[in-house]
Amino acid sequence: MTQALPPLFDFTPFVGRSEQYVSLIRQFAQAHAFRSASVDELVLDGDFHRRPLRPEDFEFLKFMKPVRADNVSRLPSLAANRTLLSIYELDVLRAPHSTEAADWQRFADFYRDDVRTLGAEIAPFLENYAFSYLGSEADPSRDLAAAGAQLRTLVDAELAFWDATFARLMRNDYLEEGLRFIMVQRWALAPTKRRALALAQARGFFDTLPHDAHPVLSGGFPEEGLLERVSGACGVTRQQHAYWQFYLPTSTAKCNLLSALGRRPGSAFGFVGAAFAAQAEWLAFGLALERACVHLQPAGKRPADAGALKAELVSRAERAFAHIAEQQGPLAYAQALQGLDAGEKLADRGRWDLGEQLRWLSAIERYCGFARQISTRIDAECPDIDRETFVEPHEMCSTTHVHNDHRLVTIEEGEMLFWGNVGMQLKMNRGDMVLIPDGRLHGSTVVSGECTYHQPIIPDDWVQALTAELDPAPAR
Repeated sequence: MTQALPPLFDFTPFVGRSEQYVSLIRQFAQAHAFRSASVDELVLDGDFHRRPLRPEDFEFLKFMKPVRADNVSRLPSLAANRTLLSIYELDVLRAPHSTEAADWQRFADFYRDDVRTLGAEIAPFLENYAFSYLGSEADPSRDLAAAGAQLRTLVDAELAFWDATFARLMRNDYLEEGLRFIMVQRWALAPTKRRALALAQARGFFDTLPHDAHPVLSGGFPEEGLLERVSGACGVTRQQHAYWQFYLPTSTAKCNLLSALGRRPGSAFGFVGAAFAAQAEWLAFGLALERACVHLQPAGKRPADAGALKAELVSRAERAFAHIAEQQGPLAYAQALQGLDAGEKLADRGRWDLGEQLRWLSAIERYCGFARQISTRIDAECPDIDRETFVEPHEMCSTTHVHNDHRLVTIEEGEMLFWGNVGMQLKMNRGDMVLIPDGRLHGSTVVSGECTYHQPIIPDDWVQALTAELDPAPAR
């Protein structure tokens, strides 16, 4: 009788126990480092020991139904992945920012034993909540050629996405701003992914593999120089996590998938598969940057040989998978395929999430116009449409978040600054409005003495009818 391969993640054991874990999450989020952002913390200035989690959301989030592939951009996923990243990095030493006593206190508070203990208790719940839709359907009968083809397809899908994305940013005159948001997702989070690989290696995850069959996310291609030049050109120059508020839920999820698997020796082979998917993404991103940022390359530098790089990736992965199959057997091989599937599916969801955010940001003036059209329709057809109203004081800062529905922000009185990207400041005064689609990351700050604004909740078909005139959206 063939032994069944368990899923990489399974929320079933936690069904009916969410209330217990939500209580622990609330306790965890009460740590001073996790309080909501203040007006001067839109970008954090070198303070690694700070993670605005927006803990007030845990007062209504239930975490009862795990994340699905179609709702990875919504608030439960954002909150779960921000919390997981915070938990994992309680094991990462970052020295105090300065010799000042206040910085030492922040350092000591961040690594408190009670916070670490709570984090360890809630991590398995959040991991299975966030990732149970990944890596459970692997077909162990796939051969090495099929696994290699899967990686080639992933690289090609990423390259096609980047070609379409950079073309849209050029058309919308948003290339520099779009690159800034992109580099926050990829460059600023690269150290976290690399650390996950380093920790897995230190834990012996690669000990059974030939050295030339390890997945890699540093050295080789893309070159660090290219990444640094692009980051510098678009202003992403601060230390890691300075841009914490602008990480998309799928961006942190990619880091967390590697960290979650890398903490579980029983999932070591799944980690290998997921890491090769991450390497495929990283390779495609470097190739896309070369194409989009030729002006930042040294004079006379020849572009990378995409075909050779892709072939080297596939050869490396096939050697790893073959060794796993030969030395550890079919279940280990099937788990490696599970990890590859998980990484591939999360890459797909990440492309959709990032594409939708950039589609919105790069056409924000159009979305202000859409808001006016919708507001006129509400007045004519649905004056009693569901809405929330907020009255906020001067310098009230809304930590970046997402909604699980389409909303308008309409200013009745006062002024606010609205943003969805680093450096963005959309000034909104009395009568101004903007459409925020479902799942789009944003925040705001009140700059008048007080601001009253409304958020009508908009039916999906209304929004789709208007946005259809934009570039075609990626499939959800």
